[in-house]
Amino acid sequence: MPQALPANCNLEWLRKAAKKRLAEMRAATPEARLYQAQLAVANDYGFSSWRALKTHVDATSPLADARNRVFAAARAGDTEAVRRALARGFDPATPDADGRTIYQIAKQLRHDAIEMLARNVRGGPIRTGVEADAVQGIASAAQSGDVEALREKLDARPDLVNALAGRGFAKATALHLAALRNHHAAARLLIERGAELDAREFPDNAAPLHFAAMYGDQLLVEAGADVDGHGDDSEVGVLGWATCFKQVREDVAAYLLRHGATLNIWTAIALDKVDAVQAMVTREPALLAARMTRGHHRRTPLHHAAARNRIASVQRLLELGSDANVTDATGATALTTAVQENADAAIRAALMAAGAALDFLTVVNLGRYDEAEAMLRDDPARIGPDGQDTNALHLAVSKRNLDTIRWLLGHRIDVNAKRSFWGCNHTALHMTTENGAIDIARLLLDAGADPNIRDDKFKAAALGWADYFGRADFAELLRAKGGTT
Repeated sequence: MPQALPANCNLEWLRKAAKKRLAEMRAATPEARLYQAQLAVANDYGFSSWRALKTHVDATSPLADARNRVFAAARAGDTEAVRRALARGFDPATPDADGRTIYQIAKQLRHDAIEMLARNVRGGPIRTGVEADAVQGIASAAQSGDVEALREKLDARPDLVNALAGRGFAKATALHLAALRNHHAAARLLIERGAELDAREFPDNAAPLHFAAMYGDQLLVEAGADVDGHGDDSEVGVLGWATCFKQVREDVAAYLLRHGATLNIWTAIALDKVDAVQAMVTREPALLAARMTRGHHRRTPLHHAAARNRIASVQRLLELGSDANVTDATGATALTTAVQENADAAIRAALMAAGAALDFLTVVNLGRYDEAEAMLRDDPARIGPDGQDTNALHLAVSKRNLDTIRWLLGHRIDVNAKRSFWGCNHTALHMTTENGAIDIARLLLDAGADPNIRDDKFKAAALGWADYFGRADFAELLRAKGGTT
């Protein structure tokens, strides 16, 4: 019969209970892992998993009502209520029931003032002086994989094993950094010293396992990390980090699925599991119109399938009723996305057979400039200051498509127009400082790009962006062209 949880049980009590159980288990079985101890504790109290136990304890905490009021204020866009909560000591790293912080909530709902407030609080300096140096030393040793230096620094300051380190707004624990660089030995040492497996970094709200999933290191799973990892900024979970970004790690995905990870619409598409896609859409038809986060241009499942070069998923989504001409936040259709991401010709053919239009963005990205010129003759204003297709320059810059950029500039596209990409209304010149395309920055400046136009969110000119991203070469170029902060 399950035991009753102690009164006022909290997450810290649970962690201590799991560590105590691990010590007991290792007395009999030295190879016992933390995740086994966590599961045993969860089972003691009648829960099927450690995650289910944590969720229950978090929801029944005496502080739950106050915490939920802060999340409600963030969802409602009540900036002052959130500001007051932060001033009273509300931890901006606190997750809601879905694993999201007020920063993620505000980003999703476009409450820019709350997003910036949470960003400034969470991303600001956490420690100063000698302690900050100690934290940075642990982080640097973990990131470089210097196990001996890491051991020495942890011996000196064992209390800082879970400290967030970083310069600027990005903050992560040493375990995140070891996982990011795939330093297995450093990660093992950190785990042995008590590193929190499911700690979240900023700003992606990712756990170390999210990073490890991109490289295939199984250590964190074996140690008991949460294999789903809900609440990351991209809202695709650990499995999504293995499949939805630059490459599809099918080996990692198979391992995660064997250890309890669950598919969602995005990961099912990335893995081309069309039967799973169909089952999900059959249960929930609204998934056909689902949207990815701003970091992925609010793409639909059809866009995502095209971007991942998954012909079977493209065909199945079209059969299920996906609109071939729906656009993402950049104005691109799935066909435009397929062209941008160099998807197979079969995907382009399937989309066109389903009625996808050859609009201006698509023909320009295809390099069919005769057709693009015909469209411009019919509507020259389409690439002007208020034109519907001026974002063609932003799209070309994001993919470093020099041929298209030169063609657009030669046809007098408005080089200073601001368009919303990744949730920020900014110029194409701003984008070059982010993606490091200084050759493109020179092209834009020679074509008349104004370096002193400010974006609408951070209120910064391109030079401010260059400073933020540590692009000294850009800063020098922009200053030479009259740029100021």
